[in-house]
Amino acid sequence: MKFGVCLSNYGDTLDLETLKITALEAEKLGYDSIWLTDHILMTENSGTHYENILETMTSLAYLAAITQKVNLGISSLVMALRNPVIVAKQLATIDYLSHGRVVLATGAGWNADEFSNLGSDFHNRGKRLDESIRLIKALWRGDKKFESPNLKQRFEAASFSPKPVQKDLFVWIGGNSKAAMKRARTIGDGWHIDGSPPVIFRKIVSEYKATGGKNNPISTRLAFNSKAKDTIYKGAKGDDQLMLSSNFEEDRAVLDEYEKLGVSLATVEIDYNGATSLEGQIENLRTFASKLMS
Repeated sequence: MKFGVCLSNYGDTLDLETLKITALEAEKLGYDSIWLTDHILMTENSGTHYENILETMTSLAYLAAITQKVNLGISSLVMALRNPVIVAKQLATIDYLSHGRVVLATGAGWNADEFSNLGSDFHNRGKRLDESIRLIKALWRGDKKFESPNLKQRFEAASFSPKPVQKDLFVWIGGNSKAAMKRARTIGDGWHIDGSPPVIFRKIVSEYKATGGKNNPISTRLAFNSKAKDTIYKGAKGDDQLMLSSNFEEDRAVLDEYEKLGVSLATVEIDYNGATSLEGQIENLRTFASKLMS
């Protein structure tokens, strides 16, 4: 199993130096990848940590410039809020500038207010996501023609240059829903699932494998707090999420089980509540690396 880090580009403790220092520390410690969270315009009093957030693409470009080898990801890009041609160009540019280090997780999105704030249709977001992924992959592999009635986009003899370093963009499909499972099996390259408590995680993964995803790569995003005693916390959507805690023996057992279930990449949130200090984030990074990555 490989390990990534979800850096804190959001929350009460959002700070440029913190973002920079944690990115460089994650690379130094040997993490496979660093990831940013995506939202654009949340409504006040949303009950989330995402009202104070740096824009994802531009922040990823910044991280590309200050790092050397760690992979660069987004977990998860809310694709239906954006023009997919611009997304394809932005990702290709970052891939070019970073010498081929870009990876993407994307999902349909869950916050209807944010869609309204951006004038985007919440109800057909799944269809637009599907066609957006196809469009981006087409441009990355060099296709010059594309037509999409749902996106209302059409081009011929398109010039998409310079090319990204990678010939294909690896796309993880985020979400635990049946629609996300189907999208991961049919359009994406792998499935990016929330870090649920083991009993729930086992059930969801079993369902995924039973419906055709047996051989597909699986990744997960889960919280880690080296000082915590509890292993469950409430996520942004109000659901129970797993937290790896100060019980490292139990943490290792969970990670071993996840790996046996097919998880090949675990992305760890070191600031799950958007309020962890720089010192706390560094401690989480170092403790996880020393106790759970070896």
